[in-house]
Amino acid sequence: MSKEISEIINLLKLKKLAQAEKKCLKLIKNVKENFEIINIYALILFQLKKYDEAIFEWKKCIKLNPSYHFAFNNLGNVFLIQNNLDSALENYNKAIEINPNYYEAIYNKGNIYLKRKDFTKALENYSKVISIKNDYAPAHQGKAIIYKKLLNFGEAIKEWQKVFEINPGNTNALVQKGDLLFDTNQLDEALKAYNDAFIIDPNKPFLLGSMIHAKTKMCEWKNFDEDKSNLKNKILDNKKGSSPYTTLTIFDDPKIHFKSASVWSAEHVKNEDQKTSKSFEKIKKDKKIKIGYYSADFRTHAMGHLLVRMFELHDKEKFEIYGFYFGPTIRENDNLSKRIIKSFDKFIDVTSKNDIEVAELSRSIGIDIAVDLMCFTGTHNRFGIFTEKCAPLQINFLGYPGTSGSHHINYIIVDKNLTSEDNKKYFSENLIFLPDTYQPNEEEKKVSEKIFTKKELCLPDSKFVFACFNSHQKIMPEMFKLWMKILRNKENSVLWLLEDNIFSHNNLKKEAEKLGVKSQRIIFAKNLPLDQHLSRIRHTDLFLDTFPYNAHTTCSDALREGLPVLTLQGKSFASRVASSLLTTMQLQELITTNYEDYEKLAIKIASDPKYLENIKEKIKKNKIETNLFKSNIFTKNLESGYFKIFQNYIEGNKPKNFNL
Repeated sequence: MSKEISEIINLLKLKKLAQAEKKCLKLIKNVKENFEIINIYALILFQLKKYDEAIFEWKKCIKLNPSYHFAFNNLGNVFLIQNNLDSALENYNKAIEINPNYYEAIYNKGNIYLKRKDFTKALENYSKVISIKNDYAPAHQGKAIIYKKLLNFGEAIKEWQKVFEINPGNTNALVQKGDLLFDTNQLDEALKAYNDAFIIDPNKPFLLGSMIHAKTKMCEWKNFDEDKSNLKNKILDNKKGSSPYTTLTIFDDPKIHFKSASVWSAEHVKNEDQKTSKSFEKIKKDKKIKIGYYSADFRTHAMGHLLVRMFELHDKEKFEIYGFYFGPTIRENDNLSKRIIKSFDKFIDVTSKNDIEVAELSRSIGIDIAVDLMCFTGTHNRFGIFTEKCAPLQINFLGYPGTSGSHHINYIIVDKNLTSEDNKKYFSENLIFLPDTYQPNEEEKKVSEKIFTKKELCLPDSKFVFACFNSHQKIMPEMFKLWMKILRNKENSVLWLLEDNIFSHNNLKKEAEKLGVKSQRIIFAKNLPLDQHLSRIRHTDLFLDTFPYNAHTTCSDALREGLPVLTLQGKSFASRVASSLLTTMQLQELITTNYEDYEKLAIKIASDPKYLENIKEKIKKNKIETNLFKSNIFTKNLESGYFKIFQNYIEGNKPKNFNL
């Protein structure tokens, strides 16, 4: 009999399940009832996803041997798969009663508490496992996952390191550790973790993009062209090269953006048949339209500042507005968050819910139009909610300047300046064209009464101040080289950048010296609350935009305070945002389409005080006369788009482009 059992176990290991089942049934018929054979048969049934049959066999096994702790643990695993958490926990506890040092069952018990979001009890069980078997990697991994959820990144990093030490080939542990290090601005250590993973597995999905993103955040441009070329080739070959956001910062190529987004979004779909089968009740025509906004940024954040007035101005006679929040814990003194929360008919914190649960909640509420305000931007984005189909109509809006690459998103909000005949074909979504710009804004923002002196800001009194307040991963080597060329031409000038991280700070100063510009001419502005930042930027003469990822909120903030923004318009959504804002304010003279014209115009503006003064006067006038900062007009235009796609849906038509 032992020979037959060995053959069955071998077939089970080889995943030859049908053969294993057949042999096991034959053996069971020919021998006296044996709890070990029944346990093996139940394992085969479990692997075949015949869960009810597996439960029946394990119960039979336990009846034959009530002290067989393995059977209780296995039975718990079936109940866990079926999401019967109480029965699963009951069986794990029985297994542990029989064998108090049965660490696999204790670990599984921890998983139950993790699933229930009882992090304290989950940690207790994982720690108990480790006290019995210190090198049990899954328990360390469980602790790492919980510490990340609790925002205890330091402990999470330590646990991922332990996972890797136990299994030195575990590149996932290195990447997870690297991501946490990146999020805590330990960029050199993050890059080291990514590099270590790359040495083990250079083809690990999306790893090359993570490495490049860390480097660009640090403005570490060694081998940049080679890295960029390798990534481009991977993406064009439909390989898993990078998260989509990174491609926006380094490529002005809508085709690359589309391919990267398509591959990435497919990762969020676990069962395509299941995801496309969601059905919705027939919507009544004469009712308020329920709009769901989904974001981690309903707080003091660039997106919060852009959106708050639009939320407040929504027509509550025609719309019910729901906010689904899944971001960090909101601070009690966050006044912007209070305004945003108050603007919703209902604000729901879904941070502790998984994607399926959020989608189910949305469907139960009856959300008609779900608006993803993040898509692939930021570490908190939850694109999986939308692949689970949380509403019959789903929109990509504002947070991510590009296509989702996913057929799960029906529409994207754009304007005619963001698109061209060439790039339209690289949107997976249907296009809703707003009349002015796609970007919402407040009419007025609070500006600090504090009057900064140039000395306080470390700015020289008598020099022309070029500035760029974009985050440093948007600064590409070619553009920085152009900026240095402009500074060499305009000797009596400085470049004022926003402080980002110590690595980019040092690297940019070194790069300036290499390009013949004294490092003292690169000045870094400390991070300040928005109202103080708006006050201090009045000391700037000209905002130099980045390329291919333009200034977004920083562009509209500059224009709000009368500061000219010089941009280079490219082919992609991300490289046409500043052009959209400038065109809305009728400032097309500040839009260039190549490096040479960008350089010439920067020097002309810096060398001709009268020309600069005329531009500033025009900005002041057009701020009032054009629609960039008219929140009521923007909101009505957006609502018109919502009405059109809703009407199109209830008439039974397929999504299509809408030009408002």
